[in-house]
Amino acid sequence: MPGKRIAIIGAGPIGLEAAMLARLRNFDVVVIEQGGVASNVRSWGHVRLFSPFEVNASAWSRAACDRSALPPDDALLTGDEFFEQYLLPLSQHPLLKGSLKEQTRVVKIGKRRFWKGDAIGKHSRLESPFQLLIESAAGEEYEEADFVLDCSGTSGNHNWLGEGGVPALGERHLARRIEYGLPDISGKDRPRFSGKRTLVVGSGYSAATTIVALGNLIEQDSATRVFWLTRQASDTPLPTIKDDSLQGRVDLTSAANELACKSETRVTWLADAKVRQLSVDESDDLLVTIELQTEQGDLACQVLAVDNVIANVGFHPDRSLYEELQIHECYASQGPMKLAAALMGEMSADCMTQSSPGVDGLKNPEPGFFILGAKSYGRDSRFLLRIGLEQIQSVFDLIAAEAE
Repeated sequence: MPGKRIAIIGAGPIGLEAAMLARLRNFDVVVIEQGGVASNVRSWGHVRLFSPFEVNASAWSRAACDRSALPPDDALLTGDEFFEQYLLPLSQHPLLKGSLKEQTRVVKIGKRRFWKGDAIGKHSRLESPFQLLIESAAGEEYEEADFVLDCSGTSGNHNWLGEGGVPALGERHLARRIEYGLPDISGKDRPRFSGKRTLVVGSGYSAATTIVALGNLIEQDSATRVFWLTRQASDTPLPTIKDDSLQGRVDLTSAANELACKSETRVTWLADAKVRQLSVDESDDLLVTIELQTEQGDLACQVLAVDNVIANVGFHPDRSLYEELQIHECYASQGPMKLAAALMGEMSADCMTQSSPGVDGLKNPEPGFFILGAKSYGRDSRFLLRIGLEQIQSVFDLIAAEAE
C-alpha cells in the first residue's frame, strides 16, 4: 500500500471521509475540489437533516477526531452545523495537511499509455497510472494517481423543467431567473419571496422543504402566493411511508401535503402537470405555460404569471470527466451499471431500509476507478450518506487487496 497514490475528486462529505480512510491506511492522497470544502452542503446550510449525526459520520473519522468537539450522536444538524462542527474540522485534520487542492477543477481523466479503446477488459490497464488534467487560477497541470475515486456528486448539474427531461421552451435563456436549489426562504432570501408569486416544480423532499418554508412565509405575509406543480397524478404530492423511522421526514411530508390539499392555505397544487414554456412579459413577470391533464383525459394549457420559479427537479451526474475511461453506465440512471441494477431491485419507498450492495456493484471495466457517493446513484435520489460510508470501506478493502 505505501507508495500508492489515490486521487479523490470532490471535498464533500464522502470525499473527505474517503481521504481520511486513505491516510489512515497509509496511502498518499490528493483531494481535488473545484470550489471550497463542502460547498454543496453550504448551499443548503439552512436545511436540517432528517438523520442523526452518528449515521452521517464514519467511525474511523470520529475516532481520529477530538470526540469532545463533535456533535452528539443523536443531533439532527443543519447543513451549516454539519459543516462547521464536523466537515470543516475534518478537512483541517493533521492527517490531511497538504492533501487538499481547493478551487481546482478536474477537466478530464485518462490513462497513461492507454486510449479508451485499448486493452479492453484487461488488468494491464491497472498497471498504468491515471492522468488527470486539472485547472486552477495558476493554470493547467497533470496529476497522476494509481486509483481515482470520483466523489464529486451531482450538485450543479440540474435537470430541466420540460417534459421528458428536455428544457422547456425559453428555459435555457431564462435560467438565471430560475432557482434550481434550495433558497433560504425564511432567512437571507426572504425578500425575494415575501408578498410575491412563486411556482415550485418537483415532487420530492426538496420541493416539500421549499413548500413548507413558503407556507410559513404566507402566515407572515398573506400577499404571498404559491403554486406547486407535480407531474404525477396522485391523492397527495408526497407519498406517506408506513412506520417511517425518521420523525423529521414524517413532519415534513405531513406539512407539505396539508398545504397542498387544503384550500385555505394559499398554496395551489397543480397535479399531473408539465411545464411547456417560459417567457417574460412587459412587466418583467415570468409567464409559465403549463399543460394539465383534464378529468376527461384531454390536455389543457394554463399560463401562470409569477415572480419566481423554483425548480426542485433533481440533478444528474457530470460524466464528461471520465468519458475517456472504460465505464459501464446504466442507460436509465447514468450510474455504474452493476449498482444501478441492484438499486432497481430495491423498490422500498423508504431509503432508510437500503443496504449497500457491496463492492461488486461499484466496479467498472476500468480497474482502479470508482464512482462513490451521490454520483454513484446517478439520477436516483435515494442516496444516503450512510450508504456512501459503506461504499468507502468496501472500496478500500478492495484497493488494499489490489495494491498488494
